[in-house]
Amino acid sequence: MAPILEVKDLRVRFDTEAGPVRVVRGVDFELEKGKTLGIVGESGSGKSVTSLAIMRLLPRPSGVIEGGSVSLDGTDLTKLAPSEMRRFRGNRVSMVFQEPMTALNPVQTIRRQLGESYVLHHPSMTPGDIETASINLLEEVGIPAPEKRLDEYPHQLSGGMRQRVMIAIALACRPDILIADEPTTALDVTIQAQILSLIKRLQKEHGMAVIFITHDLGVIAEVCDEVIVMYAGRVVERRPVNDLFKKPRHPYTKGLLESIPRLDTEPKTMLPTIEGMVPDFSSLPEGCSFQNRCPHCVEDCKAAMPELDRLDEIGFSRCIRTEELHEEIR
Repeated sequence: MAPILEVKDLRVRFDTEAGPVRVVRGVDFELEKGKTLGIVGESGSGKSVTSLAIMRLLPRPSGVIEGGSVSLDGTDLTKLAPSEMRRFRGNRVSMVFQEPMTALNPVQTIRRQLGESYVLHHPSMTPGDIETASINLLEEVGIPAPEKRLDEYPHQLSGGMRQRVMIAIALACRPDILIADEPTTALDVTIQAQILSLIKRLQKEHGMAVIFITHDLGVIAEVCDEVIVMYAGRVVERRPVNDLFKKPRHPYTKGLLESIPRLDTEPKTMLPTIEGMVPDFSSLPEGCSFQNRCPHCVEDCKAAMPELDRLDEIGFSRCIRTEELHEEIR
């Protein structure tokens, strides 16, 4: 099946007072209709910036797409004029942001914010049609008494309900692709499970493709078909989700998986950690960006950045020692 979305060599920089800082460095992936792609990595790895670049929502004028392409059914979104991009954003591709209290306008009612999508993309709809569609949509995402909620403000809703409103806004025009950026952040475990179940159900009903961005590997295991692992603005591993969890092929992926609590872990023992911090984008080392934290680093790792090499028919890894370390990492 031909992918609905193709991201090729995507590069993003931010212009700062100290000079340009390149925060996404040649990201590549494809997404098929109806599939879920997970993007995982520590804070500062470039996950959210990648999603904002796809949506053309980088802060301006500092955020710049330096190169690459983002093709939606053959249309390169990076080449569209702002007015043309507005026809795609919210209509063909939508986004759920990680903090609904800041993403929603605090001085506008839910009715106004939800109806905006219909006004922009379906101008022929009457106010009555928009109200009916909004009520149906709030019901669909599990919000009780939707007629009442339409005239409430974000601060009158709980965190879980605000997140459901964000999902409703994103789904208003039945997009082909939904980007969910940390949609369960700051929610308790029960509400998190409900939100994940809601996204999976709506995806199945509407045939959407989903990009799920998170640092929570437990969430990745539950909802994704394929995973890309990002570190310092680059993809370091890309594999089907089950294969990634069973046989990680990059030391960084192994470190992330080992940091998850497991049922067979001895009680009251320290979990393994990845020593050190993600390097500063303005002063990345020569060679592999993970070298200062990698227990398997050798001199060759410091010479040049490894390519994202195909391992087999189903995966890629960016490590010169992938094959050598395969048995040990497994």
